[in-house]
Amino acid sequence: MFIKSIKLTNIRSYESAQIEFPPGATLLAGDIGSGKSTILQAIEFALFGVRRKGLSASSLLRHGKQKGEVELAFIVEKKEIIIKRALKRGKEDIQQEAGFIIIDGMKKEGTHVELKSIILSLLGYPQDLVSKSKDLVFRFTVYTPQEEMKQIILEEAEERLNTLRRVFNIDKYKRIQENTKFANDLLREKLRLCEGLLADFEEKQKELQEKESLLKSLSQHIEALLPALSAKKEMTAQKKASLESYEQKVREAQRLKKEIALKEYLLAERQEQLRRAKKEIERISPEIEALAKELAEKEIPNLQEFITAINEKEALLHSHQQEIISLNRALASIDTRKSHSLKVQSDILKLDQCPLCLQNVAHSHKAAIAERESSLIRELEQGMASQREKENNLKSVMDSLRKELGALREKGLEVKAMLAKRQMLKEKESRKAALGQEQETLQKEIESAGEEKKALALQAGNYLDIEYAYSLRKQEHQKALEEEHSLEIQIRQYEARKQEMAKGIASLKVEIERKEQAKLQLQQNKALKYWIDELFLNLMGTMEKHVFASVYNEFNMLFQEWLALLIEDEALQARLDDSFSPAIIQDGFDAEVEALSGGEKTAVALAYRLALNKVINDVISGIKTKSIIILDEPTDGFSSEQLDRVRVVLDRLGMEQVILVSHEAKIEGFVDNVIRVRKEGHVSKAG
Repeated sequence: MFIKSIKLTNIRSYESAQIEFPPGATLLAGDIGSGKSTILQAIEFALFGVRRKGLSASSLLRHGKQKGEVELAFIVEKKEIIIKRALKRGKEDIQQEAGFIIIDGMKKEGTHVELKSIILSLLGYPQDLVSKSKDLVFRFTVYTPQEEMKQIILEEAEERLNTLRRVFNIDKYKRIQENTKFANDLLREKLRLCEGLLADFEEKQKELQEKESLLKSLSQHIEALLPALSAKKEMTAQKKASLESYEQKVREAQRLKKEIALKEYLLAERQEQLRRAKKEIERISPEIEALAKELAEKEIPNLQEFITAINEKEALLHSHQQEIISLNRALASIDTRKSHSLKVQSDILKLDQCPLCLQNVAHSHKAAIAERESSLIRELEQGMASQREKENNLKSVMDSLRKELGALREKGLEVKAMLAKRQMLKEKESRKAALGQEQETLQKEIESAGEEKKALALQAGNYLDIEYAYSLRKQEHQKALEEEHSLEIQIRQYEARKQEMAKGIASLKVEIERKEQAKLQLQQNKALKYWIDELFLNLMGTMEKHVFASVYNEFNMLFQEWLALLIEDEALQARLDDSFSPAIIQDGFDAEVEALSGGEKTAVALAYRLALNKVINDVISGIKTKSIIILDEPTDGFSSEQLDRVRVVLDRLGMEQVILVSHEAKIEGFVDNVIRVRKEGHVSKAG
């Protein structure tokens, strides 16, 4: 792999910049904070996208900008490649947008995950790194940020081994061992469950035998009771047939009793009717004689004549009443006229002046008017006297008419009463005749009912003891039914117990079968656990140790060579222990890495880093990044003598492209190219 150039737009302190990378060793020089490490982070972002830790989208996009882009041009196995990625600020966070990759002029767009997969394939990295958050192979072969260079040698041994497992892509053995331990825990739980399930296996088998024996006994009891039940059913049927024959006779006897009772009721009713008829004849006979005698002594006038006379008197009385009303109206009119004349006399005598012409009224004129009105009043009074006389005469006539009318009405009432008595006499005579006829009919019905009752009594005599006999048969049938039901209840109880026992046996068989399966599974699981514990886990550990052993010697030798090149101090020696941790011996004593000086720590970390780079490139044969390395501040804390050794390191690396980041001016004499990075205001520039 060879990096040709990179374009940055709104990436951290860069607004817009394009940097060309020539072959050989290139130094990114500049003050601390000028933007050198941003270029390295942009290269990593272009290749693999952002990471949640260490290379987040929010740390890359320039503050205040909505969008940022990185475009990287590089060569892999003579293929010209350009990849472009972009960042966009959203409402809540910053997201990666889809980008594109151009390979030998062929452009392909894709998501950040799709682009990463293509890059891993181009660089020869394992494809299972696509889903991992860290690009470990790139980090430990090409570019390790300054703050991570010392991390691997300072962290715990197990954490370091886990990191190396992921780097060499053998963490699967560790995962297999961990997953196997988890599976082992599940297997142990299954073993405990199976053992718990088998704890009462023998008791369940014994219980099954007992239940099967009891089931057989119940079947025998049922078989023994069935013949008795059959015989009892036959006997009950016979008793029922006998009972039914007596039931017919009982019903006939009851019918005769009901008919006799009905005849007795009819006979009593007819006798009572006959008694009432005789009594009523005795009651109405004197009444008939009295009415006949009374009517014979009196002659009954014609009622219609009285009615006609009454109507004529009432019409005449009504006519006189109308005449009196007319006289009263005439008297009222005369009285009104008289009152008017009296008022005129009074008013004219008081009048001195005419209200119309305002002339004085003469006394003679007033006297003449008064005399005229007086003459009229006298005439009116004479008329009133004549009318009152007529009225009095009419009232006298009407009084006479009323008396005559009253007498006629009384006589008419007497005639009506006589006629009513005549009608009553006819009705009573008719009633007496009907009662006589009824007496004859009732007497015949009484005689007939008496004869029928005797005949029924004779028939009923044939059934005197039938009810007692029926009662005995009914008791016998009831007893037979109870005995039959008792046997059926016993059999049903045995059947119920048998069914319950059968269910229990079926359930026990299922449970025992499950326990037998559990027993078989227990044997299989024990064998599997033995295989896992004694064979599989040991095999995984052996395979991992074999892989680690295959790289340990080369790793340890390279580490010692690089460290001896960086530090010429016979008092300080180092090697890698079994956990690939640097074991330091200083002045003949074991020492911790933390106890070393800053320059010594950097030298140990750089030696470890360069050795690991070589080992990884050798182990993973298909890697396409063996010809490039990026070193971020690799000389932090170096003395002047150690800085001089950097030239030897660069010569010893022998790589096509080396990119260094350092603020040490002395290193400029060791490289082929220098790219100066500066910051103008808050914007970084490179060139």
